[in-house]
Amino acid sequence: MSHRAAFTPGAMLTGRRAVVTGGAAGIGAAIARSFAAHGAHVLVVDIDPVGALDYDPAAGGHLHAIEADVCAQQVHPALLEHRPDILVNNVGHFLRPPQPFTADTTEQWSRLHEVNLGHALRLTHALLPGMTGRGRGGSIINLTTVEAHRSIPGHTVYSAYKAALMQFTRSLAAEVGPAGIRVNAVAPDLIDSAQVPYDDIVPAEDLPLWPNWSPLGGPGQPEDVAGAALFLASDLSRFVTGGTIHVDGGTHAAGGWVPRAGGGWTNRPRNP
Repeated sequence: MSHRAAFTPGAMLTGRRAVVTGGAAGIGAAIARSFAAHGAHVLVVDIDPVGALDYDPAAGGHLHAIEADVCAQQVHPALLEHRPDILVNNVGHFLRPPQPFTADTTEQWSRLHEVNLGHALRLTHALLPGMTGRGRGGSIINLTTVEAHRSIPGHTVYSAYKAALMQFTRSLAAEVGPAGIRVNAVAPDLIDSAQVPYDDIVPAEDLPLWPNWSPLGGPGQPEDVAGAALFLASDLSRFVTGGTIHVDGGTHAAGGWVPRAGGGWTNRPRNP
């Protein structure tokens, strides 16, 4: 570990190079913008077209994007050519509405695996040798979910893969720590994003109930997750590895799921 001061003024990622997956919108886009605003040269990769991602260029950062599927079996060569010090495995999704485990198919399991675990293993496997060989240390940040730490009825296999990603984070952190590479996870919940648009999900008459759904109310914003990722990417977390930051307004600490009167489950009860 470096003995230089960790708390210095100015941009926190000057001279760093980062890859952020799934950065076209939502949490991934917020992370990419925050990194670039703090001086990093950021490569965004997404299966969807990446439009303009506004950020403050004053710190000397740069942001560009490629359109590619990180779930493809071959890692896009542009990611290797970027020579990143920071990798953010942000891609993940439950892919379907909730349904009983017995209604799943093995094809669904395969798709869930690739989107939530397989691509992160493959991309990390491809980029880690370069990070190690360049001898500059680095940071790998995996986006998990609160459901890696608690249940989510109707998405059993999704939560299993997210829990596996969390354990991958811990074990890899121990393995690559001697090379100065830190590996951590961020577990969001109740974040209003394109994937989970709470502005559309929560009826206007239920908005006063947010204080009952998490200690900090809500919903949170993608920028809240980006703040945690920026901490983990920077020297502010230089002695932090193998851990998970919960960006959830306190839901992991305070509660869980409750059954609906008419069947099914909710983590946003109307009559707590």
